[in-house]
Amino acid sequence: MVTSLALASCGAAPESPTQDDANGHTSQTKQQTLSGGADSEKPTPTPTAQAISSSEEAKPGGPLSTEKVQAYPAQGTQLSIADVRVGEHEGFDRVVFEFSGEGAPGYVAGYTPKPLQQASGYPIEVAGGAYLEVLIQGTPMSMINPNDELVKAGPMKRAAGNVQGITHGGVFEADTQYFIGLDKQRPYSLYVLENPTRVVVDVAK
Repeated sequence: MVTSLALASCGAAPESPTQDDANGHTSQTKQQTLSGGADSEKPTPTPTAQAISSSEEAKPGGPLSTEKVQAYPAQGTQLSIADVRVGEHEGFDRVVFEFSGEGAPGYVAGYTPKPLQQASGYPIEVAGGAYLEVLIQGTPMSMINPNDELVKAGPMKRAAGNVQGITHGGVFEADTQYFIGLDKQRPYSLYVLENPTRVVVDVAK
């Protein structure tokens, strides 16, 4: 069964992206490139906080590429979504998925030609002409915050710069699915920050 996560605002303090090692920290692993998709209707953006704090780097946090990336979660990771932010910055746009809980998340991300909801396989609405799918691992359904206003899967009406929308695909087992809708395929960087735990996606202008 696919269900959705709740979102709530939370503060941020930075850590450097971590590398894969015996302690279960995460890093980027380049894999195959996937093609972009067809246009879909752009949602009306909902104003969001800038996706960068005064102490976070105002520049992309890693090498930019259109290739697929993947990293495994640390053993025993149990995280719950706390906030989703989108911000436009000089030279790049940033999407931040912030979590509460314990452990280091894993992820699988890459462009997909057709956005499909995990588990069900049903098409899901995503704004834009290119779809960057982000699966965040280590987010079990038992950690879902039951906020009725925010648990529904679907477009989240967050947009800034070339990020034309964010769609929440829901949670299946311990994987949370998001799609970042862009005007076209653009190089991106995905990395993990700590204190609090954040999965950050920087997209080149």
